[in-house]
Amino acid sequence: MHKAAAIAVLPFFLAACGGSSSNNSDSSNASGSGATGGNAITLSGLVSDGPIAGAQVCLFSDGVQVKNTAGAALCSSETDAQGNYTIAIPKDLAPGFLTLVASKGSNIKLASALGTLAQVMAAAGSSATVTASSLPSARITHFTTADFVLADTNNDGTVSKAEIDAYVPDYTKTRPAAVVVKAVIDFGQGGSLLGGQASNTLLLASAAVKDQTLGTTSKTATQWVNDAANVSVVTAVDQDLANAVAGTFTSYQFSTKVTSYHVPSTVSFNNGSSISCEINTSNESVIVDIAVDASRGIFVLKHDGIQTVGSYNPKTGAVSLTEPDPLAVSMMTSQVTYYAEGYFKLNGTLDISAGKFTGNYAELSANTWSLDATRQECTAAGSVTATRL
Repeated sequence: MHKAAAIAVLPFFLAACGGSSSNNSDSSNASGSGATGGNAITLSGLVSDGPIAGAQVCLFSDGVQVKNTAGAALCSSETDAQGNYTIAIPKDLAPGFLTLVASKGSNIKLASALGTLAQVMAAAGSSATVTASSLPSARITHFTTADFVLADTNNDGTVSKAEIDAYVPDYTKTRPAAVVVKAVIDFGQGGSLLGGQASNTLLLASAAVKDQTLGTTSKTATQWVNDAANVSVVTAVDQDLANAVAGTFTSYQFSTKVTSYHVPSTVSFNNGSSISCEINTSNESVIVDIAVDASRGIFVLKHDGIQTVGSYNPKTGAVSLTEPDPLAVSMMTSQVTYYAEGYFKLNGTLDISAGKFTGNYAELSANTWSLDATRQECTAAGSVTATRL
């Protein structure tokens, strides 16, 4: 949305973030345990944050672990190299709200709210087989884990039907939890993030959404995510989301109408250097691509292959997107170093059925330099409309 000093700025078209679960395989070579034959529904899913091999998936009903006919916990065999699992759900299981917990060792634990027994049976149909294509909650990921702990409003460690019905996904809340979970599983950061009450990744996700200090980091999840040292983990989660929404974009005519702006006068220094900021002050209309994932509460805006991710409320259609441009060197001369930072914020409502978005935007482009404390801030704000093509 904004660029270095003395470069004009167009709204929202700068580096973006994305992320979500990938490797959405629905087949399974991993065997499961439980009832067999015509007495059971075969559930085949995936444990992934990238694929997680060697995990075991166990079934819970109304928060109580389901037992097989031998009285043992009803669980799958270990997931295969692609993270696939299979578990047999008895058709005569008492009605209840089903959840899945995948565990590997003592540190890795992920969860997903599968649905009611009736929903699982409906997804199975006459084939008595459920895959992640027919029931996406059969995928157990860092994102479903974040949703699980956010939906658990009474903090009893599980999710009820009433809680999941009331839950409104918000990617701005799920993302930090998903990032710290991935940091433990894929980036070996359990030593600093786990500890105390958060002895595994499910408890870590719960601590993350409650803004508790994580492990030995002295940081909350939001603070940890915003630390530049952790950008590789954040980028990996963003790429997960990019993989998930690929192929789901729809083109929109995106129009901005500037209603206010501020551009300060150029400031000059006695060595001949000067500093200014620039921002777009003209109305514009461009074609963008938009994708929405209601199950995760995300809104993705793409232009020229660059994605910006925000939150989407599937019940109200409310959209909120913030694209920060972190402080960075924008230009250097023999006498001075220039720095630029800023943001683009988009808020509004998306009517998916009508293919229309209405809202407003606010933009900041700020420049500083090494000579003194001068800060040049350019701002602009206005209305936004977008119409599906």
